[in-house]
Amino acid sequence: MKNIIFTGDLFLGGDLLHKSAKDIVQIKIFYEAEKRIVNLEQPISDNNKIEDKCTLFTDSKAIHQLKEMKIDAVNLAHNHIQDKGIEGICETIEHLKRGKIGYFGAGCNLKEAKKPYFITDEIAIFGYCEFGKPYLKQIEVATEEKPGINPLRYENILDDLNSLKENQKAILYFHWGREHVFLPPYQDIQLAKKLLEDDRVLLIVGMHPHRPQGYIKHNGKRAYMCLGNFLFPNFYIKPPTQIYYPENKLHNVDITRQYHSVFKVTYKKWKWINRVSIILNFDIKNHKIKHIFAIQDDNIPVVRELFGIKKFFMDKFIYFLSLTYKLPKFIYIPLEKTSTFITYKLWKFGIYRFWIKQIGFKEFFKKFWNKLKRKLK
Repeated sequence: MKNIIFTGDLFLGGDLLHKSAKDIVQIKIFYEAEKRIVNLEQPISDNNKIEDKCTLFTDSKAIHQLKEMKIDAVNLAHNHIQDKGIEGICETIEHLKRGKIGYFGAGCNLKEAKKPYFITDEIAIFGYCEFGKPYLKQIEVATEEKPGINPLRYENILDDLNSLKENQKAILYFHWGREHVFLPPYQDIQLAKKLLEDDRVLLIVGMHPHRPQGYIKHNGKRAYMCLGNFLFPNFYIKPPTQIYYPENKLHNVDITRQYHSVFKVTYKKWKWINRVSIILNFDIKNHKIKHIFAIQDDNIPVVRELFGIKKFFMDKFIYFLSLTYKLPKFIYIPLEKTSTFITYKLWKFGIYRFWIKQIGFKEFFKKFWNKLKRKLK
């Protein structure tokens, strides 16, 4: 075995629902790899239950699509794995087992959620999801008797690393950090460095912010803070936040490039930066890592390698972000908080502007005022 491909978020619904996934990844090294590991940002379930939250899901036909894409294993440690209820977690795993696709990061109990996927006899992958944060909540954490995710806590990671044999190493998949920002929390940077100092850890692969972030280079190894959206097709949202699958394609519907609650059926399209992702090419023999950039088409679910001036820009931008993560704490934290504050204020302004366009200023003001009164009470 020579090399393994790791990608960011993969969703098989929206405009890709029940369609062939055979040729949607048009990147040569993706198919030249011995194995392909992705973050499957959804449950796979045929049940009728839908959680009252921002949801992503598809039915069991997604297994065929994973097989068409030659996916070998998927990370399930993320905030959408319970979108079909906790029973949907076990159903997802059963579908993956029947399809002979590996999985890690979640389970029908904590023991299963902590179970690694072995790339080789010497290299295991563990998946973890952060929880209990303002930016990562509504997370089902596995217990001895309840389905859920493998919790991202240092002590839990050490426990998993201690379960390895003397000659075995680990790659860690993390679902962490704030959405739609480029600067991760300082504590995440510190945790990554601490783990990279462990001789058993080969690589850390991050998810959740929905855009590519930089990497930390420490102790001769790397932690990629977020790979971004590898393949995340456009989709419909019905009020307030649930994904919607109409029988036929809808026309004359509002389009948003943000992710938020809506008052009418809305078509969700990602911004350019949310359609760019990092693909990691990991050499099994010498443990060297290389990365390339991919981009998803704006209108159809097709992923191609990024070239030209856009590739040059992303190379320099990721390099700049990576340098930023080296700043001392007293500089980095104010910079990260200021950047996050500005990003979220601009994000919120964009949502308010969309809502006014969708329902009119009078109705928007009425809803805003009622919400404010409820908070004051």
